[in-house]
Amino acid sequence: MVSQIIKKQIDTIEYKGKRTFQFLFSFSIFFIISYGFLLNSTMMNTVSKQNMEKEMTSLSSEVNVLEFQYLNIKKSITLEFAKSKGFVVVASDQFATIDPVKQKISLSVNEN
Repeated sequence: MVSQIIKKQIDTIEYKGKRTFQFLFSFSIFFIISYGFLLNSTMMNTVSKQNMEKEMTSLSSEVNVLEFQYLNIKKSITLEFAKSKGFVVVASDQFATIDPVKQKISLSVNEN
């Protein structure tokens, strides 16, 4: 009788121990997989950041080249160059204005 009670107690302890081990093992596997996923995401973001930094450097140098070209072209535009391309000098400026009372568009000469 006493041996049966002791045997049941041992079986109960073994069952609780098995359940505890299964729970802790599942819990640790979950955290290992989560850690791997987060580590992979961190590495991918780091590589992506490095690629974007390289691209930003490349684009920045390209912008600098374009700004230099713009300044060179801007220096070369003169009144004579504009006249050779067909532009003319305007003696007085003319602007289209709206008469607020009549709400009609008219052309008037404004001296500036």
